[in-house]
Amino acid sequence: MNKDWTLWDESGAAAITFTSFIDLDLRSRSQALAYPIEAGGFASYNKTDSPLDIRVSLAAQGSDSDFEYILARLEQYKRQAVKLAVVTPAALYQSMTLEKYSYKRSREAGAGMLTVELDLVEVREVITQAAATVITKPKNPTSADTVNNGRVEALLRYEILIGPN
Repeated sequence: MNKDWTLWDESGAAAITFTSFIDLDLRSRSQALAYPIEAGGFASYNKTDSPLDIRVSLAAQGSDSDFEYILARLEQYKRQAVKLAVVTPAALYQSMTLEKYSYKRSREAGAGMLTVELDLVEVREVITQAAATVITKPKNPTSADTVNNGRVEALLRYEILIGPN
């Protein structure tokens, strides 16, 4: 495994070319679920793990066309369901998707420098299966689902009663 600080796309190539990996801020959260009980107390009964949330700051040096290419790639990653991997010397964080990004160019940093902040969130894929069961003869016929056999029209009947005043 490559131990350099980098950002990969789904094919294992560099997602964007940058000069410096400035910093990484990783947030890993979980939540203990609770329900109320008597006398104002509560009881915890389960714990759920939230997806990883990573903020990465990168800097790139180059020309205006280099920066246009980087920003176009970031916009593409943000709009599409592309999975990225954040590689650090300590760990590899896979299945991350770009949720938002921001960039900065300033006179102090030099016109030839682009600084970007990427907010990535972990994508967890779940495979679900659905099955349909048809009950042909239910035990209680009133428990059976109604069957739609086509168009139903309501018949309206009007009666006019004319009587002595």
